[in-house]
Amino acid sequence: MGKYLQIRVSAWTYSEEDVAAAWPALIALAWPRPARPDERRGVLELAAALENELSFGDWPRDVAEALRDDIARIGRLRRVLEEALSDWEPRKANMLSDELEDELTKLNDKAPRP
Repeated sequence: MGKYLQIRVSAWTYSEEDVAAAWPALIALAWPRPARPDERRGVLELAAALENELSFGDWPRDVAEALRDDIARIGRLRRVLEEALSDWEPRKANMLSDELEDELTKLNDKAPRP
C-alpha cells in the first residue's frame, strides 16, 4: 500500500437489473419502497436489506418465521465474504459469493410471490 493510496479487494454487482430478475420475491421483501437515486441494490445490499427488513420491517409473522433461519444464514455468508475481501482472500470470497447466490436462489423459491 502506498502512503496515500489504499489497495483493496472488493466485490460489486455488475447489473442490478439482473439481481431484480433473478430474485423478484426477495426484492419485494427487501425493498418495499422505490429506490432512492443514490441507492445501490446489488447482491450484498440485498442480503443486508433482508436482514434489516426481517428485524425492522412489517412482514407478516408467518413469513418472518418461515424465512428467519435462511436469512440468518445469508447474513452470515455476507459477513464472512466481506471479511474475506478485507483479508485479501479473493479465492475464498469468490467461493462464498457462489454460495451466497445459491442461498438467495433457494430463499427466493421459498418466499411469497410479490
